[in-house]
Amino acid sequence: MSAYIQRLLGLRIVRYGLTGGIATLIHFSLALLLLAQWPQAFALANLLGFSLAFLFSYWVQTCWVFENQLSLANALRFLLVQLTALCLSVWLSSQLNQFHNIIKVGVVIVLLPALTFVIHRFWTFSRTESS
Repeated sequence: MSAYIQRLLGLRIVRYGLTGGIATLIHFSLALLLLAQWPQAFALANLLGFSLAFLFSYWVQTCWVFENQLSLANALRFLLVQLTALCLSVWLSSQLNQFHNIIKVGVVIVLLPALTFVIHRFWTFSRTESS
């Protein structure tokens, strides 16, 4: 079993998915903790949750998933991709109004991580660019 797990973790896409899952849990957990203390602070709780999850995700994706160096240029590209993905998810959900919410969320959580993985792989963490 250990050899199988090692082989899976050798796949960049698996490391990417695992990192994204943990980042989501960080965002969700921090937001819930803050909302338990300040129920009216929904926007602030999500902003802080997103921020901590973003920092974790950028650090782990840079160092472990894409095996690159931390840099301001990469961090800004990473942020741009993540914010664009957020906007795309809102737009995509609005285009799927005729479908049940489960279908809309399912499309977003499958399509957007795949798209952001490709963009991060070939743009954000491209080794051909100096950053």
